[in-house]
Formats: sequence, structure tokens, C-alpha cells
Amino acid sequence: MAKFVVVKEAPATLEKGEVVITPPSFLEEIQANVRKEPKRKQTGINHLREILNSIAQKYDPEMNVMKFRLVNYEGIAYANDSELSAVILRILTTERPETLENYLDKVIKARPMNTKLVYYTGSFNTTGPFYKNGLDLLDEKDVESYVTGKPKKTVGKPAVTKEEAQAKNEQGTE
Repeated sequence: MAKFVVVKEAPATLEKGEVVITPPSFLEEIQANVRKEPKRKQTGINHLREILNSIAQKYDPEMNVMKFRLVNYEGIAYANDSELSAVILRILTTERPETLENYLDKVIKARPMNTKLVYYTGSFNTTGPFYKNGLDLLDEKDVESYVTGKPKKTVGKPAVTKEEAQAKNEQGTE
């Protein structure tokens, strides 16, 4: 059974059966709609609608962009696509958070067949789709023992010393 772990940074090298899933950025949809981008690098309603429509086609066909209150997001200055992505994510978080879950659901289902471990670089609050798809949470400290299959060595003092155990056994037999 596959497991997932929430990490701040994904590992530099991945072993066989490991995959990294990142939170949505929708940069691909933003690049696809560059033709509607305003010249002054400020958000415009038509440009935002085009981006949101392409997101809806891919991840959430039930989303109706015409019901979104995009007036609240008009005229926001941005320098690059990642700043525009932050605006898109803010819109989706307030207007239709189900789309973000649908995105993760689709990415999780599209992972390779023999995936053993998924590294997720997003927030723990957004891990619902992982549980929905049958993945279990794994603590970051237990990753190495899970991947190698070797149990983690316990270090420390035992709860009961050998002498105490013998003393209890002697008292029980008397």
C-alpha cells in the first residue's frame, strides 16, 4: 500500500517507487492564456476568466466562472506568472476550494502504478485527497525505515532493567 509524507522540501534524488506532488500553481493554464493578458501587468476580469475557464475544463467541469466575483481581483499588479498564480489560487480558495481538491485528486490518480511513497510539499490541511485515494500518512522520521524495509533501531534505556525483572520473577514464584 502506498503512503505519503508531508515535507517542506522534496528530496533531491528520488528512489524507485517515489514521487513528488506539489500544490497547484496552474502555471500551465496561465501560459496558455497569455494572449488575453493586459499590457500593463495588472489583472483584468477577462484574462482571469480565461485562466479560470481553462482550469475548469481540466480539473472541475462543474465550476461556473461567471458566478465568481472577479471585480474584487481586478487591477492587482503582478510582475510574473508566479505572482499571477498566487492571485488565481486566492480566487479559487475563496470562491471554489473544491477545484484545488480536484486538482490533487487528479494528480494522485495519475501517479505511476508502482508508487510506494509520495512526497507532498503542500500544507497538511490540504491532504484530504490522499486519504480519499487510499494513501496513509507516514511521519517524516519513519521514511527511511519504510523505504528500506528495515525496522528502526531503538536507542535508550529499557523500561525495566534485567535485575528488576529477575527480582519480580523471584517474588512471583514465592
